[in-house]
Amino acid sequence: MPDVLVVGAGPAGLSAAIALRGAGAEVFVLEQHPSPPPRVCGAFINPEGAAHLDTLGVLRPLLDAGAVAVTECRLTWPAGGDVRVPIVRGDRAGLAVPRPTLERVMADHLVARGGNVRWDSRVHRAYRDRDGWSVEILSGTSRHVLTAPLLVAADGRFSTLSGRPVHKSRTGWFGWNASFVEVDQRPGVLSLHLGRKGYVGLLTFGNGLTNVCGLTRADGTTPMRWEAVLSAAVRERQALHDLFRDARRVAPYQGVGPLPFSRAMWKGPGPLLAGDAAAVGDPYMGEGISRALATGPTLSAALTLEGQGASPETVAARYNTMWRQRYRLRLSFGTAARWAFGGPRLAARLPGAVASHPTLLRVVLSLAHEPR
Repeated sequence: MPDVLVVGAGPAGLSAAIALRGAGAEVFVLEQHPSPPPRVCGAFINPEGAAHLDTLGVLRPLLDAGAVAVTECRLTWPAGGDVRVPIVRGDRAGLAVPRPTLERVMADHLVARGGNVRWDSRVHRAYRDRDGWSVEILSGTSRHVLTAPLLVAADGRFSTLSGRPVHKSRTGWFGWNASFVEVDQRPGVLSLHLGRKGYVGLLTFGNGLTNVCGLTRADGTTPMRWEAVLSAAVRERQALHDLFRDARRVAPYQGVGPLPFSRAMWKGPGPLLAGDAAAVGDPYMGEGISRALATGPTLSAALTLEGQGASPETVAARYNTMWRQRYRLRLSFGTAARWAFGGPRLAARLPGAVASHPTLLRVVLSLAHEPR
């Protein structure tokens, strides 16, 4: 019987598995996809996330796999503003790396250290009994059960294991992305273009491919067409028009929503929660993936504080406390920022007001990106 079952081979689940394996636990990661899939994400890892990767021992393999440093973000907004915002914290820069590459490198790192990743294994349900946690797994046409003392739910923003209710709707904030070539932006450059109904972010990888992502609000009256959303943004903002002058899309659009944003970590009697299963924050500049990658280092700290022989419940409680101390304020900040985006006048004026005051800008970046 393994010591830990982790559901989800995304950054949160793999971070947890790597850290727990480093502590000597027998870890099984269960992933419903047959390999790391394309996901709706910005693919930017901020300096805090890069620090977590370093702690996990994955930073060097990622650099060897083609990840490139990102030291600043170009920020534009509807009133015509255009500034460069520094990203480096101390001597730590951000990273540009495709999401499937990140997950493949993390999975390989785990397996090389004796961990297990079972691809194409969908968890049908999970339940707790006197032996710990049991999960029913569907793999192809077979069904079987695994049991472990500790269960980590890292099954994403629409988690079925967390117990958090998810209300489907056509109204709310939707995320989307697609891959382009010939965008007029150098490798290692991140740009964020704020608008009156959301934003468009561009991150160019070392191979010249650019991940174009966005957040936009839908009123539910018309279907979301991502090509039309991007075209409207390009027409609205000259900076985007210039960047896309010769651009060509090379992968289909992907979209997801409405996003179940959270103001706090979900509280419930279920498994230990990680990544978006714990809370869905506002995705501006790598905050979500940073929270996900923090799972392993936070678990390691919880294990150290509780000591050898601590029960899984005690370790999970300590982890939850540390998680809330670190991210509660940042989730509240994201909620406030999203509220501002909901008003076209504020969305047009607020970025300029913040960017034109260096002290205020430092405070905002500290709230968003620096660990408490």
